[in-house]
Amino acid sequence: MSENLQFKVSSALKDIIGKDLISDDNMAIFELVKNSFDAHSSEVIVRFENIYSGSAKITIIDNGKGMNYDDLVNKWLFVAYSAKKDGTEDDDLDYRSNIYSKRPFAGAKGIGRFSCDRLGKVLYLETTKQEQNPKTEVLLTEWEKFESDIKKEFIDIQVVHDTLEHNSFHRSHGTMLIINELRSSWDRPKLLRLKSALAKLINPSVSQDQDGFKILLEVPEEISNDRFHEDQHNIVNGEVRNFIFEALGLKTTRISSTISSDGLYVETELRDAGRLIYRIKERNNFKLLHNLNFTLYYLNMSAKLTFTRRMGLSSTQYGHVFLYKSGFRIYPFGEPGEDPLKVNARKAQGYNRFLGNRDLIGEISIYPPNEELKETSSRGDGLIKNSTYEELEAGFWETLRRLEKYVVEVQQWGISISDESNYDLRSRASNLIAKLTGSDDIIEFETSDDFLEIIEASKANSAESIVNNLTRIALSSNDQDLALQARQAADRIKQIQLAREEAEREAEQERRRASEATTKLREKISENLFLKSINTTDFEEVISLLHHIGIYAGTIDNNLKGISLRVQNSIDISKEDLYDIIRLLSFETKKILNIVAFATKANFKLKTENKEVNIADYIREYVSNIIPSVTDSVIKVSFIDETRLQHIKQIKPIELNIVIDNLVSNARKVRATNMQIIAKEDSENQLTVDFVDNGSGISEENIKKIYDFGFTTTDGSGIGLYHVKEILESLTATIKAENNANSTGVTFTIRFKQ
Repeated sequence: MSENLQFKVSSALKDIIGKDLISDDNMAIFELVKNSFDAHSSEVIVRFENIYSGSAKITIIDNGKGMNYDDLVNKWLFVAYSAKKDGTEDDDLDYRSNIYSKRPFAGAKGIGRFSCDRLGKVLYLETTKQEQNPKTEVLLTEWEKFESDIKKEFIDIQVVHDTLEHNSFHRSHGTMLIINELRSSWDRPKLLRLKSALAKLINPSVSQDQDGFKILLEVPEEISNDRFHEDQHNIVNGEVRNFIFEALGLKTTRISSTISSDGLYVETELRDAGRLIYRIKERNNFKLLHNLNFTLYYLNMSAKLTFTRRMGLSSTQYGHVFLYKSGFRIYPFGEPGEDPLKVNARKAQGYNRFLGNRDLIGEISIYPPNEELKETSSRGDGLIKNSTYEELEAGFWETLRRLEKYVVEVQQWGISISDESNYDLRSRASNLIAKLTGSDDIIEFETSDDFLEIIEASKANSAESIVNNLTRIALSSNDQDLALQARQAADRIKQIQLAREEAEREAEQERRRASEATTKLREKISENLFLKSINTTDFEEVISLLHHIGIYAGTIDNNLKGISLRVQNSIDISKEDLYDIIRLLSFETKKILNIVAFATKANFKLKTENKEVNIADYIREYVSNIIPSVTDSVIKVSFIDETRLQHIKQIKPIELNIVIDNLVSNARKVRATNMQIIAKEDSENQLTVDFVDNGSGISEENIKKIYDFGFTTTDGSGIGLYHVKEILESLTATIKAENNANSTGVTFTIRFKQ
């Protein structure tokens, strides 16, 4: 007998579509700002309060259309439902409002609200609908309720609701989110990074339209620090502004290519230092693309200097080619160090012929409908790679190649401009534009009156132009020697060009080989670092290294001899004495093992005496340089530095190494696959370092025994954590272990007292 069944949804779904999906804190803020934009806000305030105390909170207030009870129940609390996606989001707006606030939507996943979970454990929501006689609806969501028991169904977890006569954010309509019990700390450097990222979040052409949309960042605790800075890039509080590239006054080459809203035509304009080179209209061969634009700037040296002077940072630090959909940025396009369009990979094939990310800045703007160009669910991974995306890439490359044809082939190498008398100026211009664009589908074109003169001036210094001039002079003066020199020069140029083409073919082959060898090279990098350390280590340091190993080995040897003599002479050894000897032997052995790893890395000099170090910096370098070589791929160890202050202490580096090694080793023994080491300040500005793993955790009855000598719940000796506690006590530090709230793994917290 058949029957119909239905899926059950675990409360763990909250993590999957919330803090596990949103990759970082900035992304979470972005999602909430986009929600305000989609609600037709003209401004959104992002406020951080009490960030240097234990009661930090984030408040986000907008003046959008707000929600009523029906919206809360049928939209906000309807998981993964998106009224934007099904086209009903604005059905309840009146005709006048609908005309006034016609905007493309920035989001349509139905999961952006779960960004609040990424930021904090508790969400208080207050919202007032833009309607007659509105009420203010309130929701209180405690996200940890979803984490207590994953066997509970998602719909069985309750959120608290209330209705008020008026809102507390003093606006006639809009929404306020207050996020409490923040999951990570925020300081001035992190807030400045957020402001910079928000500035690049919104396409400038959208943020300055007739509608307007402003983002205001408010951090009361940083107002006094802002007074010490005049540069807007170093001020936390205030309106977040994106710039328009033209406003920088970059005197360089710019190309803009726009595909019409009906997808039939492409209009492309090329300008050099503000002067029109050409403007063409042609048939669109990208049948899946419509209503989008590519704008690219070539950054010559002058433009790079102008950018740095006016923006306060270099173009490479700012980014390169950004991608915006419906006015909002899609990551990782444009992010420094990222190359989703493989621009740098292509440049490696022909260094002088192609432009790389260092040479470019610009944007790709996608406007509705273009529904097939979808952002991935995992924020930060770009667009879904389908056939429409492939055409988007092809359109970008066509625009870039046209820019390169002008910058490289005209300005740097020169291209032939036919000057036969049977060509009128328009025919010559048409012929040249065809060369510059590589297109046979041009319907219309326009050039400046001095188009050919500009081209000639641009290529005046090219080798081919010089040879042509020599040839003309030789023919007019009947100078045979000069004519011979011109022919020889022309032959040499051809040889150079052939050699260049051959070199580029070989470079492409080498690039493929290099790509295959990259992985092997990374695997060998530790060996190279070892050789480097041997070559740069002074003889005295080597002697010191051997001396300390000798001391530790001698201590071990003496204790083993003592035990041997006692056994030979039938002298009893008490249990306590034996424990003391074993503790000492284990401790000295760990020192030797640690020295071996420590001394065979470049840029690490062995210092076993006390040394002044910044604890957070030292741990970061140790995790980056040493840990990967003494652990295998079973566990991934990462370091997150959230400190604002310098925490300098006199330590023996070897002892701090032993602490780190033991905590990582213990995590491996309980089958952890990931460990995060997080350095931050507590409410008293004392340095704390959390070692957070995702292993099997520790039972409550054992958690207080783990520092006892000889106590173990694994196959270990039960000595490691005893040593860790002893070392930390000598550094006036404490250590505490707690099982993680999600019932997975344990967190060891070390607190260094000043």
